[in-house]
Amino acid sequence: MDPAYRVDVFTDPGLCSAIFSRLQQRHGGDDFGDYQLLRRDRTIPLRPDNSLDVDAVRAWSREGEADFQVVITEIPRRAGKLPKMAELHFEDGLVIISLPALGWRGLTTKLERAIFDSLDTLAHQDLPDVQDRRVRFGVVHEQDVDTGRSVFIASPWWWPGRIRLVLGMVRTNQPFQDVTKLKRMWAAASATGAFGVFYSSIWQMSLALPSWRLALISLLAVGAMVGWLMFSNRLWDPPRRLGSRVEAAMYNASTIATLLVTVLTFYTVLMAGILVAALVVIEVGYMQSVIGVSPALSNYVDIAWLSASLGTIAGALGSNFDSQADIERLTHGQRNAERVEKDGDER
Repeated sequence: MDPAYRVDVFTDPGLCSAIFSRLQQRHGGDDFGDYQLLRRDRTIPLRPDNSLDVDAVRAWSREGEADFQVVITEIPRRAGKLPKMAELHFEDGLVIISLPALGWRGLTTKLERAIFDSLDTLAHQDLPDVQDRRVRFGVVHEQDVDTGRSVFIASPWWWPGRIRLVLGMVRTNQPFQDVTKLKRMWAAASATGAFGVFYSSIWQMSLALPSWRLALISLLAVGAMVGWLMFSNRLWDPPRRLGSRVEAAMYNASTIATLLVTVLTFYTVLMAGILVAALVVIEVGYMQSVIGVSPALSNYVDIAWLSASLGTIAGALGSNFDSQADIERLTHGQRNAERVEKDGDER
């Protein structure tokens, strides 16, 4: 039986496209029961004020022959304090889903729920009463537009919803992939960290330092690297660029969190590598003759711990991402600036 409705799905490149691809793989193709979902990769445009260009998206919906259109974007959207998870335009048969508002975990399942709850609502013109009943992924709110009835769906609680939005922004920045874009830092930090394996003074120092001091050194190393990447690449978004202090705080919080996840991953992998090298290279009897006590695994861990901190501070500071293109695609603020510029050029 052929699907009853054809749906064009416009996805931002990156995580939005990847998550929707996983959804297609889960269902084994384009057919989802009553709906045939056809993906159209397209960068969603922004207005100069950094808001999604809904008029341009509506124009896409009028161009095609599909029954409905779904837009999946990484652009964070809010109505006052409420993060918009989905926005439904009944006259245009249009659904706009903001992936960051769905949070960090379980994005494929959450996106599936958002898409089909929204499409069922449009198909049957049957929406729960505003503020009266929840759809499966949020609370329905009316909004005033000139083009007919429109509603948006938001988290039931604005404060946890705001936190989830910021975490979702971090997720769409894909911080774990950013670690692979730091090859020069890897080389510098690994070379410096290797001193801890071959120089016995580092063994003695790690033995003398209590765990709280090693932890403090780690925090300083990670903080220094985050600060370096943030300010050397001008990733801080001033309020004048985004239109409000609240918006700037949200974008900057997601940028700091993204860099923090990236650097912590970098640090953890570096420490693990140094630990393996120490276990292979440093002979137990020789270490005992140097530090004066019978070594345990904890001694090797402390050596790797201190060496990773030294490697991060001495080797990584001054280095940077592998290319300017990596930096320009790193955060929402950077990518949004590119969207506005590109959109303005095309028009």
